[in-house]
Amino acid sequence: MSVEPTAAPTSDAGSTTVPAIGIAGAAAALALMVGTIGQGLVAGARADAAADLAAIAVVQVQGEDGCATAEEVATRNGATITECIARPDLGTATVTVEAPLGIRIPGLGDDLTVEATAVAGRAE
Repeated sequence: MSVEPTAAPTSDAGSTTVPAIGIAGAAAALALMVGTIGQGLVAGARADAAADLAAIAVVQVQGEDGCATAEEVATRNGATITECIARPDLGTATVTVEAPLGIRIPGLGDDLTVEATAVAGRAE
């Protein structure tokens, strides 16, 4: 009994499928990361702007009405006041902004929460 050698495959069809799927998956993951980082940067900028405007509102409106005005300013800018200090010489506002992540990360929830604090003083 003689064994005849089998012929080597003559076609490379399908040989790039696995690497192509891997590259496509890596590109999708990279795009998702860039989008999530972008969401975080936008939320941070919104929080900074809302905190700045709220702190200025505290200084401009003296007394107990200062924090109420700061809360209204923060709400109009998509933020929530978490701390407000109104003094005759300065105002401090701490706000939080929630931004949707667009992805679900176990342990983090669906939204990204960013906090910002700003202090404004009265020019004399």
